[in-house]
Amino acid sequence: MTTLTYPSLDGAAHNFAMLDLIPDTHAWIKDVHGCFVYGNRLFFERFGFTSLQGLLGKCDYDLAPAALAENYCNDDAQVLKGNVVNDRLELIAAKGQPGDWFLTSKWPIYNLQGQVIGSFGISRHLNKTEGKAIPFRELRAPIDYICQHFASAISVDSLALACNISVSALERRFRKHLKKTPHQYIVEVRLDNARQMLRETDKPIGTIALETGFADHSHFTRAFTRKFGVAPSVDRRDRVSAQPA
Repeated sequence: MTTLTYPSLDGAAHNFAMLDLIPDTHAWIKDVHGCFVYGNRLFFERFGFTSLQGLLGKCDYDLAPAALAENYCNDDAQVLKGNVVNDRLELIAAKGQPGDWFLTSKWPIYNLQGQVIGSFGISRHLNKTEGKAIPFRELRAPIDYICQHFASAISVDSLALACNISVSALERRFRKHLKKTPHQYIVEVRLDNARQMLRETDKPIGTIALETGFADHSHFTRAFTRKFGVAPSVDRRDRVSAQPA
């Protein structure tokens, strides 16, 4: 699947309705504003809706924790430029619910004039059957460990030991499948969790830093600013000011 062309998003939604029949697969269509115009049954039921109507018009920030929603939207922005996302290993979770791991791919949808009018996404749940996928099989143990222990002191050596593999094998797997080192991934998980806490709680920034595994406030602030381009205090202030009264 390389090019998706339809006169309208309504036509695309109709053609993808057969995806309700595929087990362990989420599928959705969004318009250029990131609002859902279609989702298969497994997708809308995952977010607590009993019918497609409940999903329509919602965006990722209405459904998922802010940190995860931002990751989804960043991918969408690239897709709307005509790029494709292939088999990205990602966590999908509803607000207040534990997440599951999926392999996600996304494509732009074009109208007959060649303009991007939306995006189509599909995510395969990595259950015990889909878990045979090589990226998931090789990264499941270290990623699960990181997600469960990110607030603790985790070194690459201790992560490799906990997963019963060598440091070199661990480094190789992360570079091959995620294009980053285990340490970079640990820091990203900490920062994503910290940003979610920053936006959804009133905890002091220093407390958030310690609860997400950073040595101190200044270390956290430097890492946060490098990744997100603003200091934690500014990110919190901007998010509060952007919320509707």
